[in-house]
Amino acid sequence: MSALPTRAHVLETLFQRWAPITRSETIPTIQALGRVPVQDLYAQVSIPVVRAAAMDGVAVASSRFCAGIPDMSPWKLGEDFCRADTGDDFDDRFDAVIPIEQVEFPPEGGLLLHDISSVQPGDRVRPCGSTIQEGQLLVPKHRQLRPFDLASLAMGGIDRVEVFAKPKVAFLPTGSELVPLGAAVKRGCNIDSNSILVHNLLREMGAEPLCYPIVPDRPENVAAALDRALEEADVVLLNGGSSKGEEDFNARLLEERGSALFHWVAAAPGKPMCVALIGNKPVINLPGPPLAVLYGMDWCIRAIVHRLLHTPLPRRQTVPATLTEPIQAPSDMEILCMMELWHTPSGYQTKQKPWRGGSVADALGGGRHLYH
Repeated sequence: MSALPTRAHVLETLFQRWAPITRSETIPTIQALGRVPVQDLYAQVSIPVVRAAAMDGVAVASSRFCAGIPDMSPWKLGEDFCRADTGDDFDDRFDAVIPIEQVEFPPEGGLLLHDISSVQPGDRVRPCGSTIQEGQLLVPKHRQLRPFDLASLAMGGIDRVEVFAKPKVAFLPTGSELVPLGAAVKRGCNIDSNSILVHNLLREMGAEPLCYPIVPDRPENVAAALDRALEEADVVLLNGGSSKGEEDFNARLLEERGSALFHWVAAAPGKPMCVALIGNKPVINLPGPPLAVLYGMDWCIRAIVHRLLHTPLPRRQTVPATLTEPIQAPSDMEILCMMELWHTPSGYQTKQKPWRGGSVADALGGGRHLYH
């Protein structure tokens, strides 16, 4: 087993031989949350268009304050001053704003100022383009759009944006023992939970999941479903039938097509993974156990989806922790390691949760968990 290829080698080889074909679409900005722009996005307008009040107050002509604070008792609203709230434009006759907290409006009219010794041109006024300038870079290409990005694009006058189309990833659960969620679970049957896991992981990654009905363990059924998926999707995932059992012929099907790059990887759970290329489309045969699917989706499929979206892989949050007991793992394997984590007065402590034997309840139940 020491000769098995590493995760890094598998991905490097796949990416060297695969020439991804990406598609794009133009969608309304308001619908672009989480999408990835194809090009750099620049402001189409300047904000403020001319100028705007930087705070709530009254707008005045600063020239009338050259000799100090004038007698403002006869001043009239609309002639000698105007109200200007934060972000408001105001009459071109005025060029400064006095904070509303320092203004009093006497019942007999006019204005009365408090704690103001001078008024200068441009006081508390935001000039044209001080928020956004036409031509300013708002969002660089290939960055996943966040809520504030969308607001910035809207402020810059961009109502539609060209984004990479979501990669279509087909998932084919195979196994005559599988039944869909909600069906009666009889002896010898298992519920197809992997379709739910993969569907939501793909959505989280930014892909469009195409989850197929359960395919029974018959070569002709799997081949027909694979052909259909290759027509409809950018990436195809087969689940199950990847090892050496009597009904494990999915990997053999890919090998027979002469497109298998790897069968067996130095990563567990999920060593029997098969990685192939068919018609310039990645086809990955994930082993059946749920934790093997989780691991394969994380290190392999996530990398493929992000490559199609032209985005870097996200960096996980980490915390330093002290192991309370050694991790049980072969030295020549990269493993999915579910960890229980708890906080103590001296810092975080952690220990491995069991996964051998395929017990999802043991691996995930209780405490917080991490994986590498």
